[in-house]
Amino acid sequence: MNKSLKKTETTEVFESLYMNKMQAKATVVDSNILICEVARAAGKTEGIFGPRMIRVGADMPGELSFLIHKTYVALMSNIIPNLRAFFSKPVGPGGRPLMEEGKHYVIGESKLPKHFLKPRYPVAYPKHSIIMYTGHQFQLVSSDQPDSMAGRSGVHAFIEEMKHNKGEKLKARIFPGLRGGKGRTRQSPYYEGITGVSDTARVDIGEDDWFFEFEKNVDEELISEIVTASLYLNEALVNKIRLEHEIAREKDHDVRARKQRQLKKFTARVNLWDPRLREMRHAATYYLKASTFVNKDFLGPKFFKTQLETLLMDEFLTAICNIRMLRVTDMFFSGFKKLVHTFDDSYIYDSILKFDLKETFTLRAEYLKHYDPKEPLIIGYDPGNFCSIVVGQEKRKENEIRILKEFFCWIPLQQGELARLFDTFFGEFARNRKVILYADRAGNKRKVEQDKITTDSRLLKAELESYKFRVDLRTEKQRTIFYYEHLKLLTMLLAEDMRALPKLRIDVNECSNLVSAIHLTPVKRDDGKIEMDKSSERKVAMEYQAGLTPQLPSALTYLLFGLYEKLLPKEMKKGVSIPANISG
Repeated sequence: MNKSLKKTETTEVFESLYMNKMQAKATVVDSNILICEVARAAGKTEGIFGPRMIRVGADMPGELSFLIHKTYVALMSNIIPNLRAFFSKPVGPGGRPLMEEGKHYVIGESKLPKHFLKPRYPVAYPKHSIIMYTGHQFQLVSSDQPDSMAGRSGVHAFIEEMKHNKGEKLKARIFPGLRGGKGRTRQSPYYEGITGVSDTARVDIGEDDWFFEFEKNVDEELISEIVTASLYLNEALVNKIRLEHEIAREKDHDVRARKQRQLKKFTARVNLWDPRLREMRHAATYYLKASTFVNKDFLGPKFFKTQLETLLMDEFLTAICNIRMLRVTDMFFSGFKKLVHTFDDSYIYDSILKFDLKETFTLRAEYLKHYDPKEPLIIGYDPGNFCSIVVGQEKRKENEIRILKEFFCWIPLQQGELARLFDTFFGEFARNRKVILYADRAGNKRKVEQDKITTDSRLLKAELESYKFRVDLRTEKQRTIFYYEHLKLLTMLLAEDMRALPKLRIDVNECSNLVSAIHLTPVKRDDGKIEMDKSSERKVAMEYQAGLTPQLPSALTYLLFGLYEKLLPKEMKKGVSIPANISG
């Protein structure tokens, strides 16, 4: 506690705090490198990330740590609000907050309160920093913009959603910056350490599993010794603090003397074991794995029943059970390579960084680096109970088609909601109001289905036009398209071995569900017939379909085929059947 804070403001009672087993293990071990691969809804922020930030800030006053995510956008719109909510969580008598903003910490402030200790380093980016009353500052850093470190040296790295960060960028550009600090700071168990949390990376949908390698660095014997010493020291600390409070209130001289003797014994234990435990923790790496079931007492059985009923089994096993999945084979987008066909330099950071953490940041098209407001927007539309669009632009000079954004909704929301989302994101900034719209013309549809698709496309056109966009609906006169034609065109585009074909590039940040679903969309081969396997659409609840079913990939195929059908070999356009083993 900062000495300038009044003594009466310190906590003088012990409070009960619920922790699940995963959170308790992370707190007891508290190693220098703490990597937590923890499934959905297991309490990562409340039980690991937030408390660890408080401990690091208290143990290394005045120092600098890095708060890292894949993008600044995610940090500003997701991570900071979650941390602010955690710090403000009511605890103890009267529901006082765990930490009070302006008293124990500030976010996005250039002028620090008078009772704050002075940071050892100048606060280079006050608008994008969290600063504790100890003077410890947490600077926001995005792994897609490693220059946001500005050559600074820190003492600890906090990494949110490790699976969304590129491990090579972190290891090459950010981890070498963990070399700051001097004096007593270097004796901290957290010095040059890492705190990382993430769901299990799904390599089958292209997520990066770089952090799995830390698992082999765990010294189980050392961890066991740390647990023993930590529990022993914690007991001594509890007794020490309890006795100090009791002695301060005790009126009886003999009782007071007896408790002082007990206090001396526990103080000796603390003085003996605290430095030893700090040394052990500083040398340790702990890799913690946990499924959502670790939080079963808090979540209750209905949560798991709902998840089992609404998720595909693969997603349930990964997101809830924390089981690592293997890559899907025989993808419809068989040549798709995330490193080749996606891009992550999504944003115009000069504009985004003008915001501070006190403001509400809303991402819109003006912040997209590859959006050209003077060019028309091209939409691929997949109608239905779950309806989705992908939005792209042709870059003729670079011979590319860039997919910039995804939108989706489900019944009862449909075309009106898609149009509203589209206008909210693009409308204010689009100088060119032309929209080219492609929808489904798949050959396996019955007439009643085709009529419904035509109606849905016209409704979306009308809704977009109500926002003053000029919509060119290109699919009403388009012939029936068969899946083998989609497959052949995709194979040609993704191979990138023909100069006449454009390169497909998808924004991995703004189309994350599209990229995920591409990896999960298989080919269905039946008696010489090729189709996109859409069976998952019947098994997954609407709210989870975006990243787990072929809805968004279907919208992409309609866009690509509408633009580049002319590039197919002539014999395919005449409806000639293609063998089922076609692969390119």
